[in-house]
Amino acid sequence: MWWPLRSAAGAALLAGALSLVAVWGWARGGDHSKLTHFFVNVTIVVALQAFSGNSGILSFGHMALFGVGAYVAGILTLDPALKSTYLPSLPHFLQDANPRWWIAVALAAAAGGALALLSGILALLLIADVVFGSWTGVTRGGAGLIGLPPEATMGRAFAFAVAAVVAARVFKDSKTGLLLRASREDAFSAASVGVAVRAYRVRAWVLSGVIAGTGGALFAWWIGTISPTDFFLAPTFALIVMFIVGGKRTVAGAVVGAALVTLVQEQVRGYEDSSVHLGLFTIHRLTGLTQMVLVVMILVVMYVRPEGIVGREEPDEAVARFLRRRPA
Repeated sequence: MWWPLRSAAGAALLAGALSLVAVWGWARGGDHSKLTHFFVNVTIVVALQAFSGNSGILSFGHMALFGVGAYVAGILTLDPALKSTYLPSLPHFLQDANPRWWIAVALAAAAGGALALLSGILALLLIADVVFGSWTGVTRGGAGLIGLPPEATMGRAFAFAVAAVVAARVFKDSKTGLLLRASREDAFSAASVGVAVRAYRVRAWVLSGVIAGTGGALFAWWIGTISPTDFFLAPTFALIVMFIVGGKRTVAGAVVGAALVTLVQEQVRGYEDSSVHLGLFTIHRLTGLTQMVLVVMILVVMYVRPEGIVGREEPDEAVARFLRRRPA
C-alpha cells in the first residue's frame, strides 16, 4: 500500500477514537473542561512523540516550547485594557494587538517552531523557566498572566488534537521519519551509510515545536491564568509519564498515555485536600498525591510492559500483521 494511504488510515483510526470521545462529551452536555484538558494533553504528548518517539532521544525541554506558545497566545489575546495595567512595558504593537484566536494559534505555533529551530535540547527547560520568571515586563514573572480569554473550546481542542495526530503519523511514515527511526538504534551506523541524522532530527524537533506551541496556546486559553510553574518540573514529569506509559514508539501510545494520565489527574487531584487518620496521627492534606500515583503508574508499566501499553506497533499495523498471518 502507498505509504500516505497507510498513514492516513492509521491516523483516521485514532481520529475516530478521539471523535467518539468528543461526541460522548457533547452528548452529555454540561462542562467540557475535563475533555478539553484531555485534548490539549493529546496535542502536547503527540508533539513529544514526533521527536522523541522517532529519534530515541528523550527530551525534557518540551514544556519550554509549550510555554512559549502559551505566553505568545496569552499576550496577544489578553484584553488591551488589562495589558496596559499588567504589562506596561510591552512594545506598542503588542499593547494594542488583539487578533482573532486562529491568528494567535498560528503565531504560537510559529513561535514554538522558531524556538525549536534556534535552540538545543540540553538545559532548554531551565533556560525557559528563568526567562518566564524573570522577564516581568512581558510575562509578569511569578505573578502570571491572568484574565486570558476562554478561546479553547472543546471543539477547537479536539480539532487541533486530531491535526496533531495526523501530522505526527504522516511524519513518522515519511522518508524522514523512517530514516530517523532507523538511526534511533544506532546513529553512528546510520550516518556511516549516508543518513543525515542531524538534519532529520532538526526536522522532527521543529515539527514538534510547532505542535507544542499550538498546544501551549490552547492550554493558556483553557486554564485562563498561566505562570512559570505551569511549564516546569511537575508538568514535565506528567508529560514524560504520558509518553512512556502509552508507548514511546507510536502515535497511538501518545493518545492512550494522555487519556490515562489525564484521567488520573482529574480523579486524584480532588483527594489532595482530604485528610487521612492513621490512628496516632493525622495527615491533614495529601499534597503531592497525584505525583505519587503517577510514579506508581510508570513503575508498574515499565515492569509489566516496558514498551508501553500500545507497544511497538500502531493499532492498524498490528491488525494488518494479524490479517496477513491468517490462513487463507
